[in-house]
Amino acid sequence: MKVAIGLFLLGALGPMIQSSLAQFIPASLCPDFGLLLVISVGLCGRSVAGGLVIAGFTGFVADLLSGSLMGQHMLLRVVAYAVAKSGSRQVNLKGFGSQFVFVALLTLFDAFVMGGITAFFSPGAGFVSIGGGELMLSALVNALAAPFVMKLVVRVYARLGDDEGGGRRVMRIETRSWSS
Repeated sequence: MKVAIGLFLLGALGPMIQSSLAQFIPASLCPDFGLLLVISVGLCGRSVAGGLVIAGFTGFVADLLSGSLMGQHMLLRVVAYAVAKSGSRQVNLKGFGSQFVFVALLTLFDAFVMGGITAFFSPGAGFVSIGGGELMLSALVNALAAPFVMKLVVRVYARLGDDEGGGRRVMRIETRSWSS
């Protein structure tokens, strides 16, 4: 329960910090903390239901703060969580290189689907997307920030002492010696 509260706080504060940071630096240089949090929970957490709730809440907060179509970020965060969760079960995503590539590709996917949803539901809007260079820069910034957010999420799991976290200690099983 304590881990869920900690992750809810991170899910609420992440988009707020991101939007505050965007006031001082270009938006393409601001990491998407909500997306990174959802990916980190997908890679570290064990509870699928809890991860889906965190992803939905983080997307809802992003929807409230961004002024986009209501439910757009929520849908994309849940999809990102599902991709991260299934990806972590199929591929070893614990190393920096694999996380870098995974987060960069998921950021590009998120941007393209966001533009497609906006074009579909907003008549006459056309396909809304940021430029190719800015999109690549944004994916690079997210990929570079991912290990730091991942460490933060692992610390939340370990610090708040829930059984579901990635910081859980492994139980040692000693073998018996059959020689007398």
